[in-house]
Amino acid sequence: MTMLARQAAEWERAKVVLLAEPNFETLFGLLETNSANFLYPFDLKKAREEHRVFRKSLERFGAKVIDLREALVSGCLKEGEALEGKNLEKLREFAGKGLRYEFSEEVSKEDRELLLKNKDLIIRTFHPTVLADLVLLRPKLMIRYNPHALDPTSRFISKFEVEPANNQYFMRDGMITTARGCVIGNLTLDVRKVENEIVEFALKQLGIEPIYRVEPPGNLEGGDFMPAGEFVLQGQGLLSNEEGVHQLLQNRVYGFAEVAVVKDPRAQMDEMHLDTYFNFLSRKKAILCTDRLKKEAQPIVEVWVPEGTPEDFSYQKKRTLPFPQYLEEKGIKIIPFSKEEQENFAPNYLLLQENFLVGVKGAGEDFWRRIREEGVKVHLLSFEALTGGYGGPHCMSQVILRG
Repeated sequence: MTMLARQAAEWERAKVVLLAEPNFETLFGLLETNSANFLYPFDLKKAREEHRVFRKSLERFGAKVIDLREALVSGCLKEGEALEGKNLEKLREFAGKGLRYEFSEEVSKEDRELLLKNKDLIIRTFHPTVLADLVLLRPKLMIRYNPHALDPTSRFISKFEVEPANNQYFMRDGMITTARGCVIGNLTLDVRKVENEIVEFALKQLGIEPIYRVEPPGNLEGGDFMPAGEFVLQGQGLLSNEEGVHQLLQNRVYGFAEVAVVKDPRAQMDEMHLDTYFNFLSRKKAILCTDRLKKEAQPIVEVWVPEGTPEDFSYQKKRTLPFPQYLEEKGIKIIPFSKEEQENFAPNYLLLQENFLVGVKGAGEDFWRRIREEGVKVHLLSFEALTGGYGGPHCMSQVILRG
């Protein structure tokens, strides 16, 4: 099975969207939010309910929605039961790598081999949906002998640790989808790096082969990328660095399009990605936070132009100019919004097609009134719990097919 993946412009009709409903893995991040890059504690049950409403809204629009867990088990099920085959074997192997055993020194070589054989049996026993949970929880077992064992079933004592993909429900950031296909990024924060591995595996289960993967010391996060037809906006700042952007240019992942590298002079977590202070409404309208209209905080755009043919070209840097000026040169009307609205996730909406979006109700009535006055249809949802993870519906979704 193969699946088409392409996205030439942010305002094209969304046809296939990847989501990841928060689940057990998110619970561990909520136990100590300051370690998980979450803004504040939130109720997981409420977050799931909000997420399901979000998914249903996308489906009612007509988009095909694939949850990450559904992608992980793609090709592994038939009528709800395990389907033996290549995809299931790959899932078992991937889940097995995530389940790690660590032995104390006194555990003999023979017993280690016994335990590892048992691990293989465990993996082969699990239903594919349980293997998907295992992929996201990533448990580690520290195993030692039990001095008070009564029989073989109590011979060992295991201490459990998990290194879960806490932020995985923010599907935007682990990858980008360009006009040429999917690119796996390299997340900056250590707590999130595993997401790149998981999303790459999920894409391959769907039959999508990524066209490139960013390598260290490059960093690239999906919230910094927005395609716009004949040009693309590529943010560079706190979480997507110069080396990461350089790799994308060198490997021509954007296709034969002008690349506007939007360099953020602030580089602060409150506006960590391009999509936290900017977003398109249509091909000729966009919103921009008022703080980015101030000279000292204006991003500077480096314009890279492809030279050659669509089959054989390289990018050359042509000029630099302020971001607002670049947008105006492209004929894009800038609609400003306040810093307070930015803090309430006003720009982090998901554009489903030109002049139609799903947004955060909590951004405020005045903001959405102004957007409607621009001829935009808005579908507002409650994200009170979900935004506690530090993002809105744009961050929570990865559109892999538009058109």
